[in-house]
Amino acid sequence: MSRAGKFFVILVIWIFGSGGPSSALALNEILNIRHWVAPDHTRVVIDTTEDASFTVEKGERQIAVDLDATSLPPNLPRLTVLNKPGVEGIVLSARPRSGVRVELSLPGPLQTNVFKLKKFQDKPYRIVIDISLPDAAKQESDARERIKVTRKSRVVVIDPGHGGEAPGAVGKKGTLEKSVVLAIALKLRDLLNQREGYRAFLTRDGDYYVSFKKRLMIVREYGADLFVSIHADAARNRVASGSSVYCLSTGAASSEAAKILANNENLADVVGGVANGEGNDASDPIILDMFQTHTINQSRTFGTLLLRELGAANHLKFATIQEAPFRVLKLPEVPSILIETAYISNAKEEKLLRSDRFQTRIAEGVARSVVEFLPALPATRVSLSVREEEGKPRDPSVGVVKGKAKSVADRKRDPISKSGATTAYRVKKGDTLAAIATMHGTTTRVLIDLNRLKRPDTLYVGRKLILPVPERPVQSKKVVAR
Repeated sequence: MSRAGKFFVILVIWIFGSGGPSSALALNEILNIRHWVAPDHTRVVIDTTEDASFTVEKGERQIAVDLDATSLPPNLPRLTVLNKPGVEGIVLSARPRSGVRVELSLPGPLQTNVFKLKKFQDKPYRIVIDISLPDAAKQESDARERIKVTRKSRVVVIDPGHGGEAPGAVGKKGTLEKSVVLAIALKLRDLLNQREGYRAFLTRDGDYYVSFKKRLMIVREYGADLFVSIHADAARNRVASGSSVYCLSTGAASSEAAKILANNENLADVVGGVANGEGNDASDPIILDMFQTHTINQSRTFGTLLLRELGAANHLKFATIQEAPFRVLKLPEVPSILIETAYISNAKEEKLLRSDRFQTRIAEGVARSVVEFLPALPATRVSLSVREEEGKPRDPSVGVVKGKAKSVADRKRDPISKSGATTAYRVKKGDTLAAIATMHGTTTRVLIDLNRLKRPDTLYVGRKLILPVPERPVQSKKVVAR
């Protein structure tokens, strides 16, 4: 046999002895390694061509992900210095028998969560490494709770849609929805904070993704009076244009367009890379039954004001409020609205969305609607205890409740009654908590806390309810109980 023939035989034996040519070509590949920094965690994402098999090894100051049957990418650096919160750097190295190790250096012992995501839409297979920053998360949560307890202003939470792994819609010129809605949200926040009696906060203030569950948690921790989610629309039909306003529907969508939009928006957790279980946003059905109808009616009222203002800044896609089951609007006790500012898929409106002037006009219109819908709270009235009236030092641990001591913990549940004073009310036939709250100038959330209500059947005729005494007399209104 010739020398060339012997080489060919050896090559054939090697190929088929190792499992054939398919196994040699079937190695997974790492496409990219990316990272996102949020206030309470840092995320590292490994993009791969195939669904990767991997193991995780954790140490005090490092976490390593070992990918099986994966080739070491020549285009990626072997060492990347990050110096980000929770992650100091990333090292890539080859493992025996066709594998790759991705090792993260940590500043200390931190909680980490590693999970993988399937290929979805334009996203490849992904291995996600989340490094939690519990101290930062607790500080943020505590700060929100303090604002809820001590606030003297109306609180509005603004939600810039998408972020991080979820860019949202993308315009023909590459404009990202997540970027333009953040710009509008920042302007709206600043406009509201410049007004006396209003405080506005964002669910995110940078390029990172916040799960639906956490967004709703943020709203509740602030004790918000209003929730506004800002988005930019898109359609295959590049001619589609205009602004629109949506509120939650507990049933079917009001139109096919609303249904399609809600379906797309509700996929954000999947695109954004939410770990299994975290995306579960199931609401208490009892609370939904008790309050959602009233809250949706309030949302419609606010939405009507918004449509008028948006119509002055841009033409409207729909002249009336649309309804659909948006996951991000599932806040039974807080009026919530989703705004589609313009069509990023329309060349003309994409240009508008990139314009600082248009962003400001949208923000100004929303701010005016907020102020009209939510008048500022009345000035705080100082209430003296019996000890203070007698010239004795006041015990800071108690408030005044018709001459009886009321603990600070109890007063914290009642952000409406600044003096801490309460009164009683007997439930009548046909009453609902929403109607009672409206008649007495308070909110259903306050009534729940003061009376520790857990079930709707506890609201029986003749039951005595504790109500906060408003700072100013409430004008008599005829309230039709449902």
